[in-house]
Amino acid sequence: MMISCLVDMLEELPKRLFKEGEEPQVSQINNNCRIDYIIKKFTAWMPKELDVVKKDPVFAQIFKLHENGLGYSARVVHSFLCRELVTYKLHELWFVFARRPLRFSLQEYHAVTGFECNTSISLSEFEEWKFDGGFWSRVLRRKDETVTLFDLWNKDKDSVKKWKNADRIRLIYLAFILCVVLARDEKQNIPLKYIKVVMDLEKVRKYPWGVASYDLLCESIAKNRYKLKEKTSSYVLDGFSYALQIWAMEAVPKIGKLCGKKLDKAFADGPRCINWMGAGKVSYQEINRLEEIFTAEDDMYPFISWTGNMDVIQSVDFRRDDVEDERIKGLIELISAKNDFTQHVWDFEEAVEESLANVNGEEGVNDEAAETDESDETFQTPRGSTSLGDTTKQGKKRLPDRGMEKRKHKVLNGGSKQPSFNEDMKAFMAQLFEQSISAMEQRMEKKMDEKLEQLEHRLKAPTKEPRVEVEDGETPSPSKTTTTQQPSLRRSTRGVKKN
Repeated sequence: MMISCLVDMLEELPKRLFKEGEEPQVSQINNNCRIDYIIKKFTAWMPKELDVVKKDPVFAQIFKLHENGLGYSARVVHSFLCRELVTYKLHELWFVFARRPLRFSLQEYHAVTGFECNTSISLSEFEEWKFDGGFWSRVLRRKDETVTLFDLWNKDKDSVKKWKNADRIRLIYLAFILCVVLARDEKQNIPLKYIKVVMDLEKVRKYPWGVASYDLLCESIAKNRYKLKEKTSSYVLDGFSYALQIWAMEAVPKIGKLCGKKLDKAFADGPRCINWMGAGKVSYQEINRLEEIFTAEDDMYPFISWTGNMDVIQSVDFRRDDVEDERIKGLIELISAKNDFTQHVWDFEEAVEESLANVNGEEGVNDEAAETDESDETFQTPRGSTSLGDTTKQGKKRLPDRGMEKRKHKVLNGGSKQPSFNEDMKAFMAQLFEQSISAMEQRMEKKMDEKLEQLEHRLKAPTKEPRVEVEDGETPSPSKTTTTQQPSLRRSTRGVKKN
C-alpha cells in the first residue's frame, strides 16, 4: 500500500521548465546587484558617510560578502533557473539537480542572507515620517516620484554635496537598498515608500527587507521564463541573485567547491553568505559534468535553515498566504520518506504560464540594462545598467584563487562516479544481450544442422569400385588401391626389357 502511494505521488510531481539535458545556455546575465559599484562610488564620493553606514548591522553582511571577495557566477545562477520546477506557488521556488528536488523558499533565503524575513511585520507602521526640511522631506511632501539615483549622482552631484549630513547618509542607505538588496536598475524612480523608511534609521533596521527582496527576485525569475523558452542569448535579472547562487553552493556542496571555499566548515548561527570566499570560474560543461557523475551518496540538502541543513523542513516563522499546490505537498512527503529520485525522469513543460509576474507591484525591468555584458570571467560583481560611469568599466578584478583549479579537479574527477546506466537501461541492455545470444545460438544450430546433413548425405551416397592396376604375376596390395577421385597408380616399365 505504501509503495502504491509513493508511485502515485511520483506520477503527480511538478514538471521541469526544460527537458533534462536540453537546458539552454546564454552568453550573459545582466545582474542588477552591484555591490562593488556602490561601494566604490561612495568610497570616492562620501567616504565619511559610508563609514557610518558600514557600522550599522542591518546590512553588515553585504559589506562582509564584498570583503571576502566571493565571485558572482552567472552560469551557476542560469543553470539553476533552467532546472526550475514549475509550480502554482507564488512565494516559493523549486529546482532539481541530478534529478533531486531542492527548495528555495523564504526560509532558505533568510538562512543565506540574514535579512529580516518576518512576514508578520505590518508595513503600515513604516508609512509615517517627520518633515525635517531636508531634500528627502521635500520630495515626500510634493510626492515627487521622478527622482532616480542615476540623476542624483550624475546630474545633481554638486547639489548633493550641499545637502545636510543626514540626507547624504539616507542617500547611501537608499542606494544599498535599491541597487543591492532589491537589485533594481539605478535609472528607475525611487519608490516613495522606501524614502519614508530611511527618514527614520530605526525603521530601516526593522523593515522586512528579506521579504521584499525575495519577492522581487521571484518576480524577476518568473518574468524571464518566457525569454528562456525563446532561447534568448541574454536577459536582465533583478533581485539579490547572489542569494540564489550561495543557496545552490550550500544545498549542493560540490557546487560550492566549484565556486569558492568555506571560511569556516563549522560555521553556524549567522548568514551563510559571509562564510564564502573565492572567485572560481565555472563553465556550463563543468556544471553538466558534475550532474552526470553525481551519486546517491553525494550530499545534497533539499531544505536548509538558519540552524542547519534539514533541521527545519517548514518553519512557521516564514509562513505566508500562498496558493495551495498538492504536488508540492506530495513532493515534501517523498523527500521526508527519503525517496530515491535518481531514477525518476521528470516530465517537462511544453508551455509556461506567467504565474509569478507582478507579485509585489514593483516596476518592470529596464530593458536598456540588457545592452551591457558582464560575464563571470570579467567582473566579480556584475552590473545591470548601461550608465555606470567610467569608474566601473573594468569592475572589481578577481583575486587569484590558487587552490581553485585543484578543488575543481578533485570534485569533477575524484571520488565515486555515477553508474553509466540506470536500472531501466541495465534491464534493456541485459534483454538486448540475451536476444543477441539467442539469435547467435539459433544461427550456430542451423549451421551445425546443415553441416550434419551434408555429412550424412555424403556418407549415404554410393561409391564406385576401386580400380587397381598391377603388373602381370603380382598380387594386389592395399597400398596400390585407389579411388576414382585419385589418379591410378602404374608401375613404371621404363627401361625394362620385354620378353
